[in-house]
Amino acid sequence: MKETYQKRGYLLEDFRLFHMRDIPKERVEYHYHEFYKLLIVLSGTGGYWLDGERYQLQSGDVVLIDSRLVHRPEFEQEYERVIIYISPEFLSASSAEDCDLTRCFSVEGQNVLRLPPRERERFLELIRKLEGELASSAVGKSILSRGLLLRLLVEIYRMIWKGGFDSVQPLRPKDERVVGMLRYIDEHIQEEITAEALAERFFLSKYHMMRLFRENTGVTIHSYVTDRRLMNARDMMGDGAGATEACYKAGFNSYCTFCRAYNKRFGMSPTGRTDQKLLVEETFE
Repeated sequence: MKETYQKRGYLLEDFRLFHMRDIPKERVEYHYHEFYKLLIVLSGTGGYWLDGERYQLQSGDVVLIDSRLVHRPEFEQEYERVIIYISPEFLSASSAEDCDLTRCFSVEGQNVLRLPPRERERFLELIRKLEGELASSAVGKSILSRGLLLRLLVEIYRMIWKGGFDSVQPLRPKDERVVGMLRYIDEHIQEEITAEALAERFFLSKYHMMRLFRENTGVTIHSYVTDRRLMNARDMMGDGAGATEACYKAGFNSYCTFCRAYNKRFGMSPTGRTDQKLLVEETFE
C-alpha cells in the first residue's frame, strides 16, 4: 500500500452531487477531504476503508465520511453510487440547537448504515428527487435542492438517534494472533514497539509475524503503528494540544521524525493551515 494520504478535491459550492456507475480504472489510495462526504451504494458490493478499518458494503448502504477522515474504496467490479460532497460551513450554518447535522458524520461506530427495506426506499426516493431538482432549470432550483439535501441529512440524524438501521461493523482479522497484536499495539501505542519484541510476545518468528499481520490487515506493522500515532496526535492537536506535546504523547521519540511523517501523511506540517477552499477533483472518490 502506498503509505501517503493525499488531500483531494476542492469544493466551491455548498454541496455537489455525483452519480456514477463504472469499474474503478485503478487503485484509489488513501486520501482525505476538507469537507464532508456522503456515499450511497446503489448497486454492487465491495470494500471501503475508513481510518484503517475495512467495511464490506452492499447495495443500499450509506457511508458517512467526516472531514479529514482518511479513506479509500476497494471495489473490483462495476458498482453504482451517489456521492455528495458537503461544505462544513454550509452544514454548520444549517444546523440547529436540537439538530447538529455535523454529528451525523462523527458518531463513533456509525460510519456505515444499513437501512431496512422500507427506510432504504424512502431514502433513495429523496436522492432521486434531489438529483432531479439539480438537473432541472426551474426557478428556485438552488433553494429547493438545498432543502432536499437538508431533509436527507435530517432523516439520517433521526435514524442515528432513534436506531432505525443496522450499524455495519468493520471486518476484523480472522487470525486471533493478529487481533491480539492490534489490541496490544493500541494499548501500548505511547511506548516503544519493535517487531522483535512483538514477535517474542506472541511466540512467532519475526518474518512470519510480519507476513501474517499484513495478510490480515493489508498494512505493515510499522505503517499501522505510525498511522495510529499520527491519528492520535492529530486528534490531540484538534483538542488544543501543541504540536510538540502531541508528538511525544502520541509515542514519537523525535519531533523531526514526527514532522516528516505528518507531512507525508497529510500533506502539511503539524502546525500548517489550509486556508484555501478546495476544488472538486477528477476522481470523485
